[in-house]
Amino acid sequence: MERAARSRRQDRTEDRTMDDLVLRIIIFAIVGLVSGFISGLFGIGGSTVRLPIFIYLLPWVGIGHSVLMHVASATSMALVIPSAITATRKQYALGNLDLEFYKTWVIGLFIGVALGAILLPHGSTEILQTLFAVYILLVGFYIAFGRGRSSSADAPPSGRKRIGIASFVGLVAALTGTSGGTLTTPILSTCGLALEKAIAIASATGLVTGSIATIGGILSGWHAPDRPSYSLGYVDLVIFVVMMPTVMISAPWGVSVGEKFSETTLQRTYAALLILVGLDLLRRLAF
Repeated sequence: MERAARSRRQDRTEDRTMDDLVLRIIIFAIVGLVSGFISGLFGIGGSTVRLPIFIYLLPWVGIGHSVLMHVASATSMALVIPSAITATRKQYALGNLDLEFYKTWVIGLFIGVALGAILLPHGSTEILQTLFAVYILLVGFYIAFGRGRSSSADAPPSGRKRIGIASFVGLVAALTGTSGGTLTTPILSTCGLALEKAIAIASATGLVTGSIATIGGILSGWHAPDRPSYSLGYVDLVIFVVMMPTVMISAPWGVSVGEKFSETTLQRTYAALLILVGLDLLRRLAF
């Protein structure tokens, strides 16, 4: 009798686990389609879209509050890698990627992302969410009011200055769960690098930030309590595997729809979206 009861309890537990897994697959397949479409629509890498969605939805699939931002950031950074590979190959084929500039830039990125990966496990969900909310607010205000109004320097940064700027970009990327590309393009274009070269460096930035931050998220979260099942450290493998193909499927749809609108309309809409989400995240923290 006792053995039969124990067997029934185990069966019910396994059924609930399977139901939870199916629910996660369905939810994040839809999230992948939506985030991919929005990324294609606005011509962005997608991390600034993924993170808010993760923050809103991960609690629904049982991710504990204590590791919410850690899982969201690490999983988002893992999803940066495939898109960064594709974008970098395209920029290199077009001749826009300055490899000499990039070699030094990578050194700074490595320093910044490594530091961020070390700090990430020690930051609470509230601190990390605040950093991300402030970041997307600043990006939103820049797109709405600052783009194209900054003056360029005479020459691009070199030596220690270049490494220092890249270290800052890498640190922000690691702590916010973003690729760093959104930050790289305006900084480098303001510092005197040609826009097409700045965009190429921004695309290749995701290769470094995504790879190092993902490895850091795996290692730092390996023994973390409350991490999701089917994960490597803080990287949720179910979400990664489900979202990667759905993002690639829906992104071209977004590009096609985006071609029907003016660049100004898309920029204003994207800026408004970032500002509204950033304010809502701060509101949720305050109350």
